[in-house]
Amino acid sequence: MKGNTFLFALLVLGLLVLASSSNGIAGTLQDVKNRGKLIAGVKTDFPPFGFLNQKGAHKGFDIDLAKAISKELLGNEETVEFIPVTTGNRIAFLTSKKIDMIAATMSITEERMKEVDFSTPYFMTGQVILVRGDNKITKYQDLAGKKVATIQGSIGDLAIGQMVPKVARVRFEHNFEALQALKERQVEAFVQDYVLLSNLLQESPGLKIAGLKPFRPTPYSLGVRKGDKEWLDFINSTLAMIAQSGESEKLLDKWFGQEAKVLLRSFKK
Repeated sequence: MKGNTFLFALLVLGLLVLASSSNGIAGTLQDVKNRGKLIAGVKTDFPPFGFLNQKGAHKGFDIDLAKAISKELLGNEETVEFIPVTTGNRIAFLTSKKIDMIAATMSITEERMKEVDFSTPYFMTGQVILVRGDNKITKYQDLAGKKVATIQGSIGDLAIGQMVPKVARVRFEHNFEALQALKERQVEAFVQDYVLLSNLLQESPGLKIAGLKPFRPTPYSLGVRKGDKEWLDFINSTLAMIAQSGESEKLLDKWFGQEAKVLLRSFKK
């Protein structure tokens, strides 16, 4: 993924995130070394970031990032255990030490920064509206007064609540539940991440994305416990190494093809 504006934005955002991280006592880095295994919280219903294949194995962009961190730290990309998490429980899993880091399409918000320290961003996406093919909704303003499916605590949920106060949000925990509600006409639309919805469209005839330009630009970052500076520094150095080696570009091509570049162009217009 190339583009000076995009890279500069991520750099500035990364510096702000690092500056906000507290200077508490680190511990996870040594814990992972002693254990000989990294434990990452990942999603299972968010292709192509995190999902289960037909054999029940974890696959996706976030999965590969966690494997790269495991390989850099432990010398083996397979020394990582994946724990399924949702948008609603991933921070609780982290703070209760059930996982070592969140690799689950987590975007940076002021509220989340009170509980989590974030890595430098590794992906930029945005929110779009999924509707049935016969629906005339074309922009988020058209959602006023309508029932709209969102994922509890997601950026789409928060964004629509702020941008369209009169919308009737119907919150779900899992994406497949929201998608089914749309198909069964329980709601008029489903607001969620552009990459996810464009992926789901391939298996959902009769649905469409309303309009082409995503709204509310959203950077994704890895999350660690507050004050775990040594662990955060290691993750950031690994992400930088992946970017410098060209591996991140290969992962983008592997999981998104032209999708990420189309998205980048839409934000630059």
